[in-house]
Amino acid sequence: MTRLSILRLSSLFFVLCVYVAVNAQNLTVRQIMAEPSIAGQRVSGEKLSPDGKWVIYQWNAEGKPRRDLYLVPSAGGTPQIILRSSDLPQTPRPPERPNPLNYGLEMRDQFVRDRENQLGNFEWSPDSSKLIFTHGGDLYVMTLADRSMKRYTRTQTPEFGARFLDNERILFSQGGNAFVLNTATAQLTQITREANQQQFISVGNVVTSTDGNMAAYVVSDSSKQRQLVVPNFLPEFVTGGGPRRGWTEQKLFFMPTDGSRNAPHEIKLPAAEGVSSFRRMVWAADNRSLIVDRLDKDTKRRQLYYVHNVGGKDEKVILVTEETDDKWQAPLSTIFEPNPKNPAQLFFGSERDGHNHLYLANLQFPQPEAASGETRASGSVPSPNVDIRQITKGSWQVEWAKWAADGEQIVYMSTEEGYTERRFFALFPATGDKAVIPANDKGMATTPQLDDRNDQPTLLYGFSQWNRPEDLYAQTVCPKCRGLNFPVQLTRTTPDSFNKIAWTVPRFIEVPSSDGKRIPAKIYLPPGHDPKKKYPMAIFVHGAGYLQNVINGWNNYYREFMFNDILAKKGYVVLDIDYRGSAGYGRDWRTDVYDFLGGKDFDDHIDSIDHMVKNYGVDQKRIGVYGGSYGGFMAGMLVMRAPERIAAAAALRSVFDWKNYYAANPFYTAQRLGFPDKNPEAYKRSSPITYADKLERPLLILHGMVDDNVHVQDSVQLVEKLIRLEKTKYFEMMFYPSENHGFVRPESWADEYERILWFFEKHLAASK
Repeated sequence: MTRLSILRLSSLFFVLCVYVAVNAQNLTVRQIMAEPSIAGQRVSGEKLSPDGKWVIYQWNAEGKPRRDLYLVPSAGGTPQIILRSSDLPQTPRPPERPNPLNYGLEMRDQFVRDRENQLGNFEWSPDSSKLIFTHGGDLYVMTLADRSMKRYTRTQTPEFGARFLDNERILFSQGGNAFVLNTATAQLTQITREANQQQFISVGNVVTSTDGNMAAYVVSDSSKQRQLVVPNFLPEFVTGGGPRRGWTEQKLFFMPTDGSRNAPHEIKLPAAEGVSSFRRMVWAADNRSLIVDRLDKDTKRRQLYYVHNVGGKDEKVILVTEETDDKWQAPLSTIFEPNPKNPAQLFFGSERDGHNHLYLANLQFPQPEAASGETRASGSVPSPNVDIRQITKGSWQVEWAKWAADGEQIVYMSTEEGYTERRFFALFPATGDKAVIPANDKGMATTPQLDDRNDQPTLLYGFSQWNRPEDLYAQTVCPKCRGLNFPVQLTRTTPDSFNKIAWTVPRFIEVPSSDGKRIPAKIYLPPGHDPKKKYPMAIFVHGAGYLQNVINGWNNYYREFMFNDILAKKGYVVLDIDYRGSAGYGRDWRTDVYDFLGGKDFDDHIDSIDHMVKNYGVDQKRIGVYGGSYGGFMAGMLVMRAPERIAAAAALRSVFDWKNYYAANPFYTAQRLGFPDKNPEAYKRSSPITYADKLERPLLILHGMVDDNVHVQDSVQLVEKLIRLEKTKYFEMMFYPSENHGFVRPESWADEYERILWFFEKHLAASK
């Protein structure tokens, strides 16, 4: 036998061994949707202490719903459980009377009971010695030194949203209004009085100054909203309810937290034009001036105001920056923060050059010379002139930024080193110096926090890779220190059994679009893939529209990742693209869907199908698509408008008519399509129900019946139209009576995805 023959046999043996190993680990839909998850449970509610020394988070080692509270040093160490839900009084419930007719559906089954009395909403005291939280509608404070707890309220009306103003005073909401409780004196002070549930007046966005003495808040009048009726068919008698949705009228107020004013002070900005809303407010370093971000002109204009000396005789409103986008304002432009040491300086985010970048703004405070020859640096009123300069630049975007406590460096997270990952950088605006913050590996960093006490702060964040679920990491940020400060892993939440599974490795590619752009894509190929053969293909379409899924990271679509692995091992090629409108790629990519949802994002899918057919052996006659929410919308558009490209589609909790979604979420819809009465053609061409008469391929419709985001009304109306069009042979449906937009029950997830798998196997014939 020749050496070449031996090598060939060895290679064949290796391939066979890999094939056997992979298929020995093939998973079922029930396994990947089970709870506890085979991927383990991710931590939640993580909070870095103000001094940067400690991290709290919630987790259950067995993956059960009732999470415990853990404490771990940010420098690393063994996490300790400091509070369990069983340590606290359980919320009393009225006794359940015996019912001889209990043979039907059990409303409060074990799944529901396991999720009752959850811990949550923990906040640190400024000195990092105590934690406050609400449980059963009451306020509790835990002292970390001895783990002692004190219950501060026992009321029928629940308290929520509690946080420390200082080490003794607590701000919380009750009955819609804000209160301050002094734990040392037991004095209770009501801060707001505007909330009125009967008149649909609410108080929200309560923002306090660093010293805890000033509170700004938004009063919203939602009396013109309409109720989104969401029936509940599970009780003995069907009940109706649901949230109110629509536009609100808002006003901005200020009150000192000691209640020393008899009435609140309204902060009056220049009159807004069209639909408007306050996106965010932050107090400046002087604890007297407020920075306000307002959106108006029907979501197209962003104005950033500096309100000097709020409530004082010399109060002055200064426009820091104003930007108008003829499509809609970027969500990332809500990034802004005042310098903690300089009340006249702040940075803000803007897409004015095509990508979200940081800009440094300096207000001009006149400093006239006094008789003594000294200059008066404080107490002066700023001029309307603002000096602005760009401090980050490039074909990438900043997604988070925060000043260090010294006011000299900004720590930010960006796509600077590639859109599939996130990295941290330290920037020194005064000199323009910049440094990469060391990382252990490439991947996705998420939800960063930075302590606000140290000049060399602690950075806390989640980190993951495509096959490595997210854990918490922390590191000291000190780019000018000798040596490198690498991240320390704080949590280890993934079972060893998960890490031993031979997952299908995704390939990251870019697909050329018909209009000359590059479409980011992630593909999964079946074992032993040969581009000369013909394979069925499943397209997964991510939801939200403005979201990124072509990443080297773990996210909310981890179930779909495992489902795609099942599909690949059954012989499917799987395609997942970040179509036009997705996050992570700058302003033009984000807004290319304006005025036509299902326009360029639809074209991106068609271009990607052509690319896969040409280069990866995909059989054009056996292509299916599935997705939820916006992904379900796109699945519906593809199967109805491109029957020559799509053989079958599964649409989950889908928008089938955008005028319905305008009623449920006018802000999102108006950004992309304007107002229904002003732009009816955009709504018509963007809605799959418009093309119902063209359905000639199998469509599977799945929807939660208590969905208060994308109402089940969308699917019901499409089904009725298909019935009237005599399209019975082309569609089937499944409704889930207990599920909202985001499914919760594992058996619902499993039922949904087993149906999708059977649907694809039936119509795409992957196994034949």
